[in-house]
Amino acid sequence: MEETQFQTIIKDPAARKTQYRAMVSEYFDRITETYREKWSESFHFAIFDGDEPLEQALVSTERKLVEEANLRPGMKVLDVGCGVGGPALNIADFADVDVTGVNICESQLAIARERAVKRNLADRTRFLLCDAMHMDFPDDSFDAVYLFEAGCHMPDKPSFYKECARVLKPGGVFFGQDWFKKHNPTPQEDEKFVEPICRLFSVPNMVSLVELDEQLKAAGLSVSRCQNMAEHGNIFRNWELLDGHVIRALHGWLPWLIPSTLRLLTDGGMVLSKAARAGVFIIGQWCAQKTTSLALKQKG
Repeated sequence: MEETQFQTIIKDPAARKTQYRAMVSEYFDRITETYREKWSESFHFAIFDGDEPLEQALVSTERKLVEEANLRPGMKVLDVGCGVGGPALNIADFADVDVTGVNICESQLAIARERAVKRNLADRTRFLLCDAMHMDFPDDSFDAVYLFEAGCHMPDKPSFYKECARVLKPGGVFFGQDWFKKHNPTPQEDEKFVEPICRLFSVPNMVSLVELDEQLKAAGLSVSRCQNMAEHGNIFRNWELLDGHVIRALHGWLPWLIPSTLRLLTDGGMVLSKAARAGVFIIGQWCAQKTTSLALKQKG
């Protein structure tokens, strides 16, 4: 995709929604290697317990959510928006489950498959090209469904959560971590923080945790937890690390010579950090359970 076309899409909220597949795929084609080099193979934020390294905090964050979901060996688990397989490979390893990762970015899938072979986890993981808004899996296919900061890229959140619930078995758990805005931000907060985050990170729109809770319930799920991640530990270090990455990335560059991808990431990092500190941008976590088969509901 040419730069002018990409810029046209990300600047238009309507286009971000209708052309989300091309936009999100193009975005991650541009930034994946930088994310891997500067952050981690797990493309999400972490809860810190102390001064542990980022990689350790990321794995610990994944493990805590898995423990809450009570995953057991042999379960069939779906990773929605699996990236390069960061959480999928970690979870398959320490939870001894079979993980299917889905993604619309083919270049990331290739990396995930290669990493699975290197970690001797190819027998417990598979990575498929699939739009999570319209999945090919039958109803009641998975014992658990999760995501790490991928739902924000979906254009229609209520429909997306219903699709996740559809492929989940009765009694199964839907859990994860994602990007949210504060409930009812002011027009000024929307203009200063929310819209720039959506534009710079190829996010069609963001909802609040209040809306998430309502939408999960509307999808037929029983919600046991829906909270700001800050309630569970130190997330401030994420913004410190993000600020440091931005400063180092810009060091030595003249403003008019900054490459487009670097500008996208540094501008995005700055607005994300400022929005989080202002309380407008929130990392949320949830855990919900499917209590009844959708097929049974339809027959009833």
